[in-house]
Amino acid sequence: MKKRGQSAMYDLRVTVESVAGFCDLPMKPGDYFEVRGSALVLPEGGHICIWALQSLMPFLPAKQRATNDPNDWIPRTARLVCPDPKGGVIYRVERIGERAEKGPSHAAAEETPPRVRLVTDPSKCTKCRACELACSAAHGGTYSPELSRIRIHSDEETCTDTPTVCHQCGTAPCVRACPAGALIRSPETGGLVLDREKCVSCGACAKACPFGAIRMEPSGMALVCDLCGGSPACVKRCPTEAVMAVLMENL
Repeated sequence: MKKRGQSAMYDLRVTVESVAGFCDLPMKPGDYFEVRGSALVLPEGGHICIWALQSLMPFLPAKQRATNDPNDWIPRTARLVCPDPKGGVIYRVERIGERAEKGPSHAAAEETPPRVRLVTDPSKCTKCRACELACSAAHGGTYSPELSRIRIHSDEETCTDTPTVCHQCGTAPCVRACPAGALIRSPETGGLVLDREKCVSCGACAKACPFGAIRMEPSGMALVCDLCGGSPACVKRCPTEAVMAVLMENL
């Protein structure tokens, strides 16, 4: 069992699933090796082609690490092919065990992945800015675009208006950047929540966000989308469905 401050690491089993061509080693279906921690472990009498191994190696350490980032394709990828075009050897990579390694202090903040994510359709945005007003009213009881977590960016050259929203990253750069541990996950929604008592107004989260979705309010506090407890006000207010809340499993 992982302790607080630790993250999961998996052991792996790599099995030859099929051979469509000619493998001169040869590798046969059912041949396998395991990755246990940082060690490659072969069964007695077993072997692995070094040409195939070099193509597998960048993937294996990444596959060992646990992640709840919905943008991460590695947990969903289980099959790799030998680079020899004549071989056609397909390897199946499976997680078979779990270890623990020391992680950063914010690891607990990422244990609950977000349930929904805001998705936008710029082609439907009319720049009415109703979403900004709804957001500021929901969080501060006032209609003020300056206090909105969602923002509309206009490009005069292309005549497009694009809502900028928090992507609720599974492994969130803003969480990692915060020196005070002020960003946590809601256990109900998995959305990010700012602990205003801990926020030191340093702006590190805003600088770390790759989407420009965090900014600082006039008082110095970070404006971070918390999904409004699971029912985003901006989504309910948008008259054209330019902003939508989509379940993670449907993305």
